[in-house]
Amino acid sequence: MSSALEALLDRARSGTHHVALIGSADDRLSEIAGKLEQSGVGRVTAIGGDGLVPSADPRLGAVAGHLRDRWPERVRDGIHGLDLAADPLLFGAGLLLAGEADVLLAGSGVPNDLVEDAFRWLLGPERERKGRGSMTYVLAGPDRLIATATPDTAGPLDAAGVAQLALATANHRRQAVGDTPRVGFLVAPPAQDASHADAEVALSEFKNIAPGIQASVEWAWAQGDGRAVGRFRAGPNILIFPDPVSGHLAHEFLRDAAASRVIGPLFPGDRWAVVGLGAGSEADDIVAVASVAAAGLRGA
Repeated sequence: MSSALEALLDRARSGTHHVALIGSADDRLSEIAGKLEQSGVGRVTAIGGDGLVPSADPRLGAVAGHLRDRWPERVRDGIHGLDLAADPLLFGAGLLLAGEADVLLAGSGVPNDLVEDAFRWLLGPERERKGRGSMTYVLAGPDRLIATATPDTAGPLDAAGVAQLALATANHRRQAVGDTPRVGFLVAPPAQDASHADAEVALSEFKNIAPGIQASVEWAWAQGDGRAVGRFRAGPNILIFPDPVSGHLAHEFLRDAAASRVIGPLFPGDRWAVVGLGAGSEADDIVAVASVAAAGLRGA
C-alpha cells in the first residue's frame, strides 16, 4: 500500500467508526467484514447475504420512519415504507440517519446508481439545495492523491450546487488528507465551449461560501507560446468535473488506460459517508475505500 493510503488508514484508525457493509452472499460479506475489522477501520455490520436480515430486525419500523421523513413523496404508505426499509441498502442508510453507523459501504454487487439514489435519500429535503454528486481519490503517485468531484445523474446542477459539491469535497480532503485544499473547476477553453461562463459563476458562488479556500477555473494547458506545461495553472489538488459523463470517462481512462488507482465513488456528508465499489473489487480496494471514507469524517 502506498504511503499516501497508509496515512489515510492511520487517520481512520484514530476514530471509532461503524461501517454498514451491504451486499449479497456472492460478495463474501463475512470475509470482507473480517478484513475491514482487522485493518482497524472500525466495527462492521454486514447487511444482506449471510449477514443481518433487515426484515427480521427490530429496527425495521424505525428505519421506515426515517426514510418516510426524508422523502415522503417516495413512500406511498406505511406498508410501502416497511418494504423499502427491508432493502439492505436503504436499511443501512437508515442506520446512518439513526446515528448507528457512519460509513455505508455498498459491495461490488450493488450498482452505483442505487448507491447514488440512497445518498439522495439521505440528503432529505436538502437534496435540492445541497451539491448532489460524488467524489473520488486518484492515486497519482506514491505520495500524491488528487481528489475529484462529479455531479450526479439526477439532472444538471446549478452554480450554487456545483459550489456546494466542491465545498463538501474540500472539507473531506482537508479532514482525510490533512493538507490545504486547492480547488480547480474544469471546463473547456472559452473559444470551444460556452460553459466556461457557468464555471466562473460556480467559482464566484464557491468563494462566497468558502472564502478561505484557494480556487480557480482551469482550462489552459499551455503557455502563451503554445508549449504544453503538463499541469494546471493553479496546481489544484481537487478537480471539479462539469458533468457526470466527463467525470465517468476520465475515471475510466485513469483506471484502465493509465493504470492509476481510483478510489470511490464516495458520497460525503458531514458526519457520514456513502461509498460504492467497482465490480470485482479486491479486498485491498475495499479496505482502502472504507479507510478514505472514514478518515474524511469530522471527528475522525
